[in-house]
Amino acid sequence: MRRARFVVMLLVASALVVLAAAPGLAVTIVEQRVSPLATHFPQNKQNESPMAVNPVDPLNAISGANDEIEEPDCTPPSGGPSSCPFVPGINTTGVYVTTNGGATWTQQILHWNSSGLQSDGDPTVAFGPKPDGHGGFTYANGARAYFASLAGPLGGCLGCELNAVAWSDDKGATWSDPVVVSKRANPVDFNDKEAIWADANPSSPHFGTVYVSWTLFTGNPLGNFGEANVFSPEPIVIAHSTDGGRTWSRPVKLTPSVNNAPVGGRQGSTVRTGPDGTVYVFWDGARNFKSAILGARSSNGGVSFTRPFLVSFKSDNPSPMPGTSFRNNSFPMADVDSSGNVYVTWTNYDTDAGHGRVMLAKSTDHGRNWSVSAAADVAGRSPFYPGVATNGSDVFIGFAAIDDVPAGTAPGAGVVAYDSYYVLSTDGGASFGAPVKISAASSDPDAATTNGLTAQFLGDYNGAAAGSDGSFWFSWTDTRNGATCAAIDAWRASGFSTPEPNIYDSCPPDFGNSDIFVAKVTP
Repeated sequence: MRRARFVVMLLVASALVVLAAAPGLAVTIVEQRVSPLATHFPQNKQNESPMAVNPVDPLNAISGANDEIEEPDCTPPSGGPSSCPFVPGINTTGVYVTTNGGATWTQQILHWNSSGLQSDGDPTVAFGPKPDGHGGFTYANGARAYFASLAGPLGGCLGCELNAVAWSDDKGATWSDPVVVSKRANPVDFNDKEAIWADANPSSPHFGTVYVSWTLFTGNPLGNFGEANVFSPEPIVIAHSTDGGRTWSRPVKLTPSVNNAPVGGRQGSTVRTGPDGTVYVFWDGARNFKSAILGARSSNGGVSFTRPFLVSFKSDNPSPMPGTSFRNNSFPMADVDSSGNVYVTWTNYDTDAGHGRVMLAKSTDHGRNWSVSAAADVAGRSPFYPGVATNGSDVFIGFAAIDDVPAGTAPGAGVVAYDSYYVLSTDGGASFGAPVKISAASSDPDAATTNGLTAQFLGDYNGAAAGSDGSFWFSWTDTRNGATCAAIDAWRASGFSTPEPNIYDSCPPDFGNSDIFVAKVTP
C-alpha cells in the first residue's frame, strides 16, 4: 500500500491526575494537550476534535483537528492590517495518536498533495476490523483506523469541497492515500460536516462495513452553507464501503434537499451501528416549523434507509451565545450499546432563563420510540458541543460549558470563560451523577479567532469515545494557553470602522492560540 507523506512530532505533555466523584465511584481523570505547539497565529490554531479508541487495544486512541501548523504567517509582518487567509495547497487535517494510553502523543498532518488534493479539516475518525484478504474482515491482526476529512482540489476551488477517507493498519503511525467518497456530479457541490463509523461487531451481518454521512450543499458557489432558509439546498447523504475503504457506494439521500422557510435546513449528521448491524444516522433539522433532532436507519448495510423519524424537538443554543462571538450549534452526537440501546445527546437552551442543559434521548426499539431527559445541568453555565459514548450499561457524556451572562452582553476579554465537564450514568442513562469538571484550567473564548480576525472561533464539535478497558475519552478545543488582544477587541467593537490592526505589532504572541486537549476518565 502506498503511504501518504506525513510529518510526525512527539509530544510528552504533563498530565493532571485528580480524583473525582461520580455516581458513588472514585474516578481518575488524566487531561493534557495533544496538539502541536507554535509560537504565534495562525500556526497556533487547532480546533474540532474527533475521538476514537482501538477496540482491540485500549491503549491506542486517535484524535485530530483542523490544524493550521503549516499555514504561512499573516501578511504583512508589520505595519499594515493583517491578512491571514487559508493558502491553497496547504493541508490542514491534523491527526493525533497515542499508543500508550495517553501518556504520550504524536502529531502529523495528512499530506494529500500527491493525490491532487489538500486535506481541509472537519476531521472524524473510527476504528474497525482489518480486511482478511478473502473478502471478509478480522481482528486477528489488529484493527484498521479510518480518518475522514474534507478534501479540496489543489489550488482551491469555489464551492467544490469533497469528502475523502484514508486508513491506517499500524495504529495511526502511517496512512494510505485518500479515497474520495463524495461524487463529483456537480462542479459547485459543497460536501460538508462528514461523519465516519465502522461496524466493529464480529456478530453483525455487516461486520467491517464503513459508513460516511455528510451534508451536501448543492448548486451554490457563493458559499451560503448552513442551517437557515437563506442557504443552499442541503440533503443529508450517506455512502458505505465493504472493502475496507478502497471503493464507495453512490451516496444515498436520507432527506429532502429543499431549504426554505417552511422546511428549514439540516446539518451536523452523525452515524453509528448497532450490534445487529442496524445503521443509524442522526442530524440537526426541523419538523413542523420547529428545530428538531431527526434520524433514519438501515437494516441492509446502508443500501436503503427508512424515512426520517423524529427523535426530539429542541431549543437551539444561540449562535453566538451571550458574551461571545464564536458560532455555536446544537448538533446531535450518538452511540449504541452492546444491547442495541441507542443514545443521542444535544444541548437545549432556554432563552427566557438564559441557561442551557445537556439532553439525552434513549431508544430501546431501534429508534421507533424515544425517552428524553436532561442529563447534565451546570449551575451558572450553559453547555455546548457534547459527545456521548457507552460501554455496557455505563453512559458517558462529555461537554463544554460557558458562563451564563445576560442576553446582549458584548464579547470581549474576560467576559465569559468555559471549562469541560462530564457526567456518567451506570444504569443505562436512567440517571446521571453530578457534572464533574475535567479541565484543570478555564478558557477564555476571546483568545481564539477566525482567520479573518472578525470573531472568536472554537470549531463546531468535540469528541467522545469508550475503551474496551472501561475508560472513557473526551477531546475539546481549549484556549487556556491563548491570549486576548485589546486591539482586535476594539476593532471588532467599533463595527470594523477603525483601522484593522496588525496582530504581530498589536497583539501578544499567544493571541489566537487554541489547542486540542484530551481527557481520559477511568472509573
